Amino acid sequence: MNVFDVLNSFYREDVISDFLVSCFKESEEFLLKFLHEAYISIDDGTEFVLDTRVGLGKSIGTPDLIVKAVHGNRTKLIVVENKMGAAEGHEQTNRYVSMEAKVRLANKYQLDIDHTEFHYIFLALDTTVRPRNSQFIFLNYDLFLKDGWTLHHEKLRMVFEDFKLKLHHFYTPLRKPINSLETGMEMDRIQRKICWQKILAAAFSLKSELILDWGDVAGAGRHNFIFLISKSGWTSERPFQHDGIARTFNVHVDTYINMLNNQKGLNEIGIRFETYPYEPYQKVKHLPNYDAFIENKRIFGEELINRVKRNGLHARPKSSRLLVMTVPIEGHTVDDQIHHMKHQVELLERCIDDVVNDMKSRFLII
Repeated sequence: MNVFDVLNSFYREDVISDFLVSCFKESEEFLLKFLHEAYISIDDGTEFVLDTRVGLGKSIGTPDLIVKAVHGNRTKLIVVENKMGAAEGHEQTNRYVSMEAKVRLANKYQLDIDHTEFHYIFLALDTTVRPRNSQFIFLNYDLFLKDGWTLHHEKLRMVFEDFKLKLHHFYTPLRKPINSLETGMEMDRIQRKICWQKILAAAFSLKSELILDWGDVAGAGRHNFIFLISKSGWTSERPFQHDGIARTFNVHVDTYINMLNNQKGLNEIGIRFETYPYEPYQKVKHLPNYDAFIENKRIFGEELINRVKRNGLHARPKSSRLLVMTVPIEGHTVDDQIHHMKHQVELLERCIDDVVNDMKSRFLII
């Protein structure tokens, strides 16, 4: 039986980080190959120090793994952020590359910051995520399925083979995500989420004007995957804290899929009118002119529903705090539903553009 199944630890970032450090410490060849994958050159004779969960204070956070590589009077500090299915925390990679983080790392390791190189690796199980900060080199866990990972200790090699087997089983359904969903291939929540991410990102990524985002929303009896579509013109130029809440707006199209059941397809897409940036109702309901914001949401919803119906779209108006309307998605297969969703979004995009531009021309929103 696979040791990672026995310990139920495959998705445990702390456990996997400790496991990788054990491999790095046991075999310098293993560590050098990993750093080579991230295009980090290491001189012969370099000495290494490895640490996990290095706390840098509340304002920065706790990187999963630090590699300190010392050669003569030069030091490289390599920050590794490990993601086993989770999304990046708020501004996480931006915080880790900040000057404040560099100073704290240099002080923690008693280094001269002027003689220290900083490198960053974002190691992720998920094939669709990317670090927000471009200084991070993205590595996917499927790199460990390549040949050439040298380990000397027999038991550690056995654990690594178990790990590779888990990785193989994890990535197999992701290679053909539509087929995996259609055939009901056995998958866990994270695999299903990544399948949907791959499918939807591929469907809309060729339209460069669209802004795509995705994430998780949990609740009682559900764990939803949410996929968001927006455009730069669908959002206020400045936050409502600057211009007041009355004329703020943030429009996006979204769809939710419950990862806790065997739902094979999409049911509907929603259109939302929110504050920019989004804040929960309890935080904004008492702000001056909140009623004016709600009135603009009503105007946007009425004008949009009229426009989409004139364009032949079947839509249902909604009166929740943020949801304006929903549009059903039809199709017997996942592929059919994706094509129908693309068609619906194309029609919605033109209608939303028209309504937003009209409301801007009347100075209702800015």
